[in-house]
Amino acid sequence: MTDLSSTSRNKINMPLVGFGTYQLSTEEAESSVAEALRAGYRHIDSAEGYNNEKGTGNAIKKSGIAREEIFLTTKLFPGNTQWGVQEKTYDSTIATLKNQLKELQVDYVDLYLIHAPLASLRLEQWRALIELKKQGLTKHIGVSNYNEEAINEILEAGLEKPEINQIEFHPLCAQPELTQFLNKHSIASTAYSSLAPLSTWRTAEGQGGEVLAEKKQDAQSTIKEVASELNVSEAKLLLRWVLQNGYSVLTRSTNPQRIKENIDLFDFTIPQSQMQRLNDLNQNQAFAWAANGLNPMEAAPALK
Repeated sequence: MTDLSSTSRNKINMPLVGFGTYQLSTEEAESSVAEALRAGYRHIDSAEGYNNEKGTGNAIKKSGIAREEIFLTTKLFPGNTQWGVQEKTYDSTIATLKNQLKELQVDYVDLYLIHAPLASLRLEQWRALIELKKQGLTKHIGVSNYNEEAINEILEAGLEKPEINQIEFHPLCAQPELTQFLNKHSIASTAYSSLAPLSTWRTAEGQGGEVLAEKKQDAQSTIKEVASELNVSEAKLLLRWVLQNGYSVLTRSTNPQRIKENIDLFDFTIPQSQMQRLNDLNQNQAFAWAANGLNPMEAAPALK
């Protein structure tokens, strides 16, 4: 997919480049989302588990941008008994989004996701998402960190299929089999943590970027070489690689200049030969949750 522009959208009318709010404080979420909206982002990604939705809502409310011009995603944290967090039921899932709407200061979200298949009640939660869509509290519903098996549970139950799956996606975690499965079932894909291969990713104390750093070293020289040959930053290269693979992509920064740079991905194309060099780096190695000691795509408990 190389015929892309700043106005391109995916099959659920989501702008291809979104701004994420993970690991931001409430104050940082407000200032950074405000900066992102000024820079032209119209896709904002949030989550119950980020504990900063009040800040995101403040930024949206103060922006003066019409609500219908902003594609707003948020996520349900499903619960996880291994972490001592009670699993959400059908009713508590309904109540959770209603509370999130209050925090975000909006009447609806454009997309509501189950954050990961960590609960044995995930089909019950999915039925609740279907109901939330019927009620108009979300326009679209989907999942995040779901592998083929977890999505097949939904399909085999005869329920409405997810419209999107948000997963970690970059040259070291390209997940070609899952990508093929999603395409087969016309499920759109959004990438997060697409800058994970870089040495500059999540370097602040407590962010966990140092975990598994040794697995990135060989790839970093190739990424640097390709970026230099195309005269773009390594970050822009990786984000553009995601788009050319047919995914939408989330970026995140508190630096106003980087926020502006990360949405400017439509003035160059990665030639196929260079795409292949990046594709060849794949290890199917996940990094985003490694500091938490798990891969969420492999952590689904048995259904109740």
